[in-house]
Amino acid sequence: ENLRKSLANILKKHYSNVITTKEYIIAQGEIPIALVAHLDTVFAYGKRKIYYDREQQVIWSPHGLGADDRAGVFAILRIIQDGYRPTIIFSTDEELGCLGADKLVLDYMDMPWPIHYIIELDRQGANDCVFYNCNNPEFEEYIQKFGFVSDFGSFSDISTICPVWGIAGVNLS
Repeated sequence: ENLRKSLANILKKHYSNVITTKEYIIAQGEIPIALVAHLDTVFAYGKRKIYYDREQQVIWSPHGLGADDRAGVFAILRIIQDGYRPTIIFSTDEELGCLGADKLVLDYMDMPWPIHYIIELDRQGANDCVFYNCNNPEFEEYIQKFGFVSDFGSFSDISTICPVWGIAGVNLS
């Protein structure tokens, strides 16, 4: 809850149109793509020991990943800090079955603003991509040109959002 409120306040400093509910935050961007991350994690409590590996340039904990999906949230905040303004979607309860994304598409059967594609930042590793039945070979080929390799994923928020909105999406590491 605290993270959701803090992110809403941050987005309101950078975006003029921010919609906040208990289930999601969506901010209208200037770039016709949407970035997605979820606010919940599989761990009830924060990690006590966190390390930074300078060689691999990763943050890790011996107590579990914990980045699911704090790494996606951090990456989106960094993109905003660098001055880019894509549309942003933060959802809740992805770990419980994409409940925040379900509520978003119930509230908006169509994406409220023009978007060409959606990128979720919710994969472990450095170069994998998951399309969740996207069925858009040109989009998949385009993403793979950046060095990403297709992998398998069971579900994530874009599994719910993309089919309803009819927009191609990818989950990237």
